[in-house]
Parts: sequence; C-alpha cells; structure tokens
Amino acid sequence: MLLTDGGVYDNLGLSVLEPGRSPQYTDHVYDVPFIISCDAGPGELPLKAPHFMLGRMIRSFEVVHRKSQDSSRPRLHEWASSGRIDGFALAYLGMKDERLPTRPADLVSRSTVASYPTNFAAMNQTSFDALTTRGEQLMRSILPLYFRPL
Repeated sequence: MLLTDGGVYDNLGLSVLEPGRSPQYTDHVYDVPFIISCDAGPGELPLKAPHFMLGRMIRSFEVVHRKSQDSSRPRLHEWASSGRIDGFALAYLGMKDERLPTRPADLVSRSTVASYPTNFAAMNQTSFDALTTRGEQLMRSILPLYFRPL
C-alpha cells in the first residue's frame, strides 16, 4: 500500500501515481494497480457574484483553482479505461448523503463538514474527527462497488 497526499495544486495527490512516470526525472515513480482516493476539497462553490474588485479577484482564483482540481478526475477514468491501472474508487467529502449506496447509521452528514474552511488554520479535534470519519465512511460505502479483491 502506498499513501500519498495532495496539496494546494494537486488536491488528489495523483501526480506521483501517474502511470509511466520516468525515474529519469523523479525518484517518485510508483506502479500501482488500483487507486483509492478521497477528495477533501471544499466541494461545490457557493453561488455568489461579488461586486467589488477584491471579491471578483478572489472569486476568479477560486473558479480557476476549482477547474484545475476538476481536471484530475478525468485522468483517473482515462488511466482505467486505457488499462494503465486496474481501477479506482473516488470519494469526496461533498458527496450528497442521499446518493450513497449504503449509509452508516452514524453517518457524519455532508452539512457537518461542507463549510469547513481550507485556510490552513489549526484544526480542532472535533472538526478533525468529523472530517476523517466522514472520509472513511464514504470510502467504506463506495469501495465495494469498485474493488473486488482477488
């Protein structure tokens, strides 16, 4: 098992898992057959139309950053459909609760974590527990649909 974490730009942490990376350019070359990924990004952007310059600049950055993050999801589909990986499971904290294949009785709701800021401030234990528990619950719900161990 290989664990990787994303960051500000590569939220899913997929760049180090790219099939066919050359060891000539990086020491981080891994050949993994199946990728399990959980996107802890902020989810859908709120509908808003700022009127002043600073607000518009911030909103522009948010939209461009969001599009950059969205571009990594199709890469997973392309890698799987081309046979470069055997498959993947992708959960994201903003998944709608009512659309989960199975819902644990103690599910941490989407609304509990949806507005958590991604501002690098220290996280209190309650928020940490809610975010990590929801991520695990989501993955336990969807993983059986996509991963069949040999």
